Amino acid sequence: MPRKILSVSEALSNPLRRQILSVIIERPGLSIRQLSKIIGIGVGSLAGHITILERVGLIREVRRGRRLELYVNESMLLTGGVIVE
Repeated sequence: MPRKILSVSEALSNPLRRQILSVIIERPGLSIRQLSKIIGIGVGSLAGHITILERVGLIREVRRGRRLELYVNESMLLTGGVIVE
C-alpha cells in the first residue's frame, strides 16, 4: 500500500485515479471487476487506488447482496469543487 494520502488533491494527482473517478461518474454502480475491465488493469492493482479514493471521500462502496457497487460521493464533489477532466 502506498504512503497515506490525506488530501483530495494528492489523490487526484495520479492520472489513473482521475480516470477511475471519471469512469465511475459516467457509469455509477460498476463493480470493481467491471471497472478493471474498462480501464484495463487487474483487480488487485485497482483495489489500492479505490482505497485511496474512498479514504479521501471521493467514492463510496454500496453492497447489494454479494455485489459491491462503486459510486461517486456527489456531496464531496459539490462542496470540494473537484473538477475531473
